Amino acid sequence: MKAFTLAGLLAIAIGATGCSTSNHFVYVVGTGTNSVFAFQQTPAGKLVEVTAPAATTDSLPVSIVIHPSGKFIYVANSAGNNVTLLATSGKGTLAVPKDPITNNALGPFTAGTGPVALAVAPGGQFLYVLNGGSSNISVFTIDTSTGNLSALKTSPFGTPASPVSIAIAGNGKFLYVANPALGTVSGFTIGSDGSLAAITGSPFTTGGAPSWVVIDSSSKFLYVADTTGNQILGFSVDANSGAPTPITGSPFATGSQPVSLAIDSNSGVLVAANRGSNNISVYAVNSSGALSQVSGSPFATGTAPVFVGVDATNRFVYVGDSGSNDIAAFSIVNGNVATVSGSPFNLGTSPVWITSQ
Repeated sequence: MKAFTLAGLLAIAIGATGCSTSNHFVYVVGTGTNSVFAFQQTPAGKLVEVTAPAATTDSLPVSIVIHPSGKFIYVANSAGNNVTLLATSGKGTLAVPKDPITNNALGPFTAGTGPVALAVAPGGQFLYVLNGGSSNISVFTIDTSTGNLSALKTSPFGTPASPVSIAIAGNGKFLYVANPALGTVSGFTIGSDGSLAAITGSPFTTGGAPSWVVIDSSSKFLYVADTTGNQILGFSVDANSGAPTPITGSPFATGSQPVSLAIDSNSGVLVAANRGSNNISVYAVNSSGALSQVSGSPFATGTAPVFVGVDATNRFVYVGDSGSNDIAAFSIVNGNVATVSGSPFNLGTSPVWITSQ
C-alpha cells in the first residue's frame, strides 16, 4: 500500500476543511484530582484552559464521555462507584444540572463497583457503564432534555472478571468489552430497550492481554490493543450476528505496551498509544480493515502515554501522558505531522481520559 503521512490521510478524510472559529473544547479527567479540566481548542489545535478546574466530580474520575447532542457530559468515578452528570454551556464551562420540577441537583448516579469506562449509544438514548470491580455493565436510559439517568430494570449485565474497556458499534447494534485477565473480548447485541444479550460464541479468545477495544464508524471492523503482545488485533464484524472474524494480516505491530486506541470518525486513521515506548503508532485503514503504518510513524509523546483520542474535527490527535502529567498534541501542517504550538500542555495531574466536542 502506498505510504501516506498522517496529515495527508486526515486531509483526505475531512476534505482538508478547517475550523474557522474557536468553538471546540477538550475535556480531561485525571487520577490526581476529583475534577474535570476544560480547554478551548484554537483553530491550530492549541489548548487554552477555560477555567481551573471546569467542574468537580466524585472520587477518582477515570472516564468521560460527551452525549451526542453535545449538551451533557458524563464522568465515571471509580472510587465513588457512580456517574457525575454535567451540562455544557457552549463556552467550555460545566455545571451540574437541576431537575426542572424539584430544582434539586441531578446525580450522581449509582453504578457498580469500580467503574472504569463509559459509552453512549449513538442515538443518545442509553448510557453504558463498565464496572471493573463488580465485573458487569450498568445500563441507564437518558432523558435527552435534562440528561437525567434512570437505571434499566434488567441492569446490570454480567461480564467476565475485571473488564477494562468498552466500545459500541456506530449502528448501535453491538457492544464489545475487553477482558485482559482472561485474554478475551466479550460481545453483546443491544436490544431496542438498551438491554444486552451475549453474542453466540462470546467471549471470543484473543490471547495476550486485550486492554482496549474500538470499532470503526461503519461498524465493520473491531480493533483490540494487546498490551503484552505489542500488537493490534483486527477483526471484521458480521453485520447480522456481530461475531468477529480475524482480518487478513492481523495482528499489526505497535510500539511497546499499546494501552489505548482511537479511530477517526471517517474510519481512515487509527492511532495507538504505546505506554512502554512513549510514542503513538499511526495507521492507515484500508477497505478490508487492514492497517499500515503511515510515513514517520511512530511519533514521540511525553512519558507513559495512557490515552489517545482523535478530536471532533478529525484534525488533531491528543495524547494523555500519565508520567509527565501533560497532553501531547499533534496537528496537520502543510501535509505533515507537527507538534502543536505550546505542546505538551501541562495538566498538573495524571491524565487518564480525554474527549472533545
